[in-house]
Amino acid sequence: MRVDLKELCDKLGVGYVLSPYETCPWSAYDSESGITASGEVRMNNEGDEIEAELQFMYDVPEEGKLPLEQICFIYCKPVSQGKWSPTVLKVRGKDEEGELYEWETKGCNFFAACVQEIKMGNIPDIDAIYDKEMDGKERFRDGRQGSTSKAPKIKPQALLGLKGGRGF
Repeated sequence: MRVDLKELCDKLGVGYVLSPYETCPWSAYDSESGITASGEVRMNNEGDEIEAELQFMYDVPEEGKLPLEQICFIYCKPVSQGKWSPTVLKVRGKDEEGELYEWETKGCNFFAACVQEIKMGNIPDIDAIYDKEMDGKERFRDGRQGSTSKAPKIKPQALLGLKGGRGF
């Protein structure tokens, strides 16, 4: 995925072009579960890096868990001729780059879907969104796209709408 800065910001749910030092934060709190979901997209001071991060903060963490959990982290930078692309994608601490077909696009879609839930005041269902947006079961994920070495058999009469030798 190589897109201009505006399109990258749109894909991450920002809706406008970020400037150096600028951040775009979102937050939602669920008092019943005691979870705060926060998301943020930020640009560095040089204007050549963008980070997108989604975190859950727990009022009372489960035993053995930390009170802060990083759900998603995306690092983007310009890759060629003003076009930007994610170069790092982590979901729940697991490196996803290279593991999935079109991981850059899927990572942005996953992040944006989570942000959309937060914008509506909801805590995102990470597993459901992950299954929907990051599913690796595409038909052409191996890159071959179903090509074969044989040419298809085409009957010229079928193209012209001719039937069995009657002519025009």
